Amino acid sequence: MKKVTNQNLLRTEIPRVVLLIETSREPGRSIMRGIEKYARLYGPWSFHFSPGDLIQHFAGAKALHPSGIIARIETPEVEHAILESQLPTVAIDLYEEQKSYGAFRNTSEIRVNNDATGRMAAEHFLNLDYKNFAFVGEIRNVLWSREREQGFAKRLEEAGFTCDSFPLPHPPQTWSLEVHTLGRWLQRLPKPVGILAAMDVRGRQIISTCQVYGIRVPDEVAVLGVGNDPLLCSMCEPTLSSIALDATAGGFQAATILDLLMKDKLVGKRDYVIPPLHVEMRESTRLPDILDPVVADAIRFIKMNNMAPLNASDVARYSPLSRRVLEIRFRKATGHSILEEVNRLRLERVQNMLLKTEMKIHEIAETCGFCTSSYLSRFFRREAGMSIADFLKKEKKRKS
Repeated sequence: MKKVTNQNLLRTEIPRVVLLIETSREPGRSIMRGIEKYARLYGPWSFHFSPGDLIQHFAGAKALHPSGIIARIETPEVEHAILESQLPTVAIDLYEEQKSYGAFRNTSEIRVNNDATGRMAAEHFLNLDYKNFAFVGEIRNVLWSREREQGFAKRLEEAGFTCDSFPLPHPPQTWSLEVHTLGRWLQRLPKPVGILAAMDVRGRQIISTCQVYGIRVPDEVAVLGVGNDPLLCSMCEPTLSSIALDATAGGFQAATILDLLMKDKLVGKRDYVIPPLHVEMRESTRLPDILDPVVADAIRFIKMNNMAPLNASDVARYSPLSRRVLEIRFRKATGHSILEEVNRLRLERVQNMLLKTEMKIHEIAETCGFCTSSYLSRFFRREAGMSIADFLKKEKKRKS
């Protein structure tokens, strides 16, 4: 009887994997995290990648004699290099042009369920009781963008609504030119309108355009992105709501498939579809608490200037109403006075600086428009009902 050994299962070298994945955006970083998780559990693997925004360098990696590739294929040069290498490859979101050419028809692929993503966006706006809807696609109008639009529009059609789509310029324009085309289109849309952006970067562009054209977000235009990049979304004003994708699971599955390919344990292709997880709601689709538009504008003015020693007269000068009428409408809408709102937001700013910076009390006083540290201390005790020292002790105890 032939003796069975496990010599054929033993590795003689660490697999060297080339990653051609952008790391400047959250979906790409999440895919990388999933790949790293797999390699930590079932590796070790050695990686070659070029961090950045779709910067793909395959030529340098060839000198490392790689074992396999996981790639979002963005350029004809990279496409040609991968095909020429004949290495085990897992692709991410293949473009329609590549599929129609057939070069990668037998390549395993990780892709987002774009139809489900569009449908989730539609459900979000329908639940918020919007009646007008629009979509702004990726500037090159690539397949995954169109699939998100189709899923969005189909679900809205099922609910009895239609969807306007931003007519993408052809050929694509630079942002400095497109912003005006987009701005005029946004102005013509019926309001209020819920807009799905193909991805978070596009959502940021919509919000920026609304600021340029004086369109209020979310009062007139609510914006929802895709990808849920926490940095991109939080650096908008207002902050951007976004659909989170299970891209980490996608990266883990990409690594699983590649491992099987490198070990010759997989015949044919195997695909994995990344599902949308949920809508991370932020300010850009949050229904306004204040329905009176004049009061809402006054509160925005206070927020923009809450590091200055504002008073009710300053706010009234910004408003089209007299101070007396504004005070009446402000109290009716919020339940408190203009000055109380000014002080509430100033206190919130001071508390954030105390907890999230290393600034001294006198530095915070100067930054927030208080004449002296003692004035700030008196203000804090009056508005918070405790001293700054007691507030810091309470927060430290709460976090311990």
